[in-house]
Amino acid sequence: MGHEQFEEALPLYAIGALERAERQALEPHLLTGCASCHAALKQYRAVAGLLPYGLPLTDAPPTLKARVMAAVAHGSTPDNSQATLQSRPGPERSASRFFWPSLNWAPSPDFALLLVLLLAGTGMYALSVKWQIATEMEQRQRVETTLQEESARLALLQRRIAEQEQTLAGLRSQLDQKVGDLNEVRNTLTHREAEMGQLRKLVAQQEQEATILRKALAQRDEISVFLRSPSVKVISLAGSAAAKSAGALLLYDPDSKKAFFYAFNMPPLVERKTYQLWAILDKPVSAGTFTTDPGHKSRLVIRNIPELARATKFAVSLEPEGGRPQPTGEIYLVGQL
Repeated sequence: MGHEQFEEALPLYAIGALERAERQALEPHLLTGCASCHAALKQYRAVAGLLPYGLPLTDAPPTLKARVMAAVAHGSTPDNSQATLQSRPGPERSASRFFWPSLNWAPSPDFALLLVLLLAGTGMYALSVKWQIATEMEQRQRVETTLQEESARLALLQRRIAEQEQTLAGLRSQLDQKVGDLNEVRNTLTHREAEMGQLRKLVAQQEQEATILRKALAQRDEISVFLRSPSVKVISLAGSAAAKSAGALLLYDPDSKKAFFYAFNMPPLVERKTYQLWAILDKPVSAGTFTTDPGHKSRLVIRNIPELARATKFAVSLEPEGGRPQPTGEIYLVGQL
C-alpha cells in the first residue's frame, strides 16, 4: 500500500471497521512513527467518539399517544374523581394542577413496555459505546506496546551498529596497513613488469630477426637451386629519372616459370604505397608487389607466371597498397632482353 492508501484507510481504522488484511498492512506503517498519519488518526478518533450523538431521532408510532391517553383515562377511579370534584382547590393548587396534571394513575403494560424498550435501547447504546471505547483502547494499547518493543529493538540495533562501527574502524586500520604493504609489492611488480616488457621486446626483435634470417636462408637455398638451372636468363633493370641510383636484376627460368627479382637503392616507400613489378607483353601483366628493407633493398620470388617466357620487357612502378591491375603510378625501374 502507498501512503495515500494508508491515509484513506485511517477513518475506517478509527471506528474499527477496517478489514483485517488492510489493518495488518496499516499498523506496521503506524509503527514507523509517521507524524501525518498519527495526527490524522487522532482527529478521526475524536470525531468517532461524537458519532453516537449524531444518530437521527425516530418518530413515535401514530397510535402511541392515543394508547397512552387511554391507559391514563382507564387508570382513574370514581372515588378519586369525586374527591377531586368535592375538594375545591385554591388558585395556587389549580395552577399547579394545570401545569402538572395528577400522576395518580397506574401504568399500563404498553407504557411499561415502552419504558423497557427505551431503557434497553439506552443500555445497548451504552454497551456499544463502551465496547468501541474498549476496542480502541485495546488497539491503542497494542500499538503502544508494539512501539515500545520496536523502540527497544531499535536501541539494541543502534548498540550493535556502534559495536560494528568500532570493529569496522579496527579493520579499516588493518586494511590501510595492508594497502601500504600492497603498494610496495605493486611498485616492485611494476618494476619487474617493466623489465619483462623490455625483455619481451628484445625477444620479439630477435624472433623477428630470426624470421628474417630464416626467410633469407630459405630464399638463398631456393636461389641456389634456381641458379643451377641451365635455362636461367638474367635481365638488368636500370633506374628511371625518379630513382637514378636504383637498379635491379631479374633472373627467370622459362622452363619452371619461376623468377627471382633483386632491387637495390630503392627510394623509401611512403605510407599506403608499394612497388609493383610488371612483365610487359602486349600489355603489362603484374608479377607481384614488394617493399624495401632498411637498407633500401628488395627481394621478390615469382613462382608461376605463364606469360613470363614471352615477356621481353620489365618495369617497376609505384602503386597504392595492394597493387593495381594496370600501372597507374610513376615508373622507377625498366629493363628488357
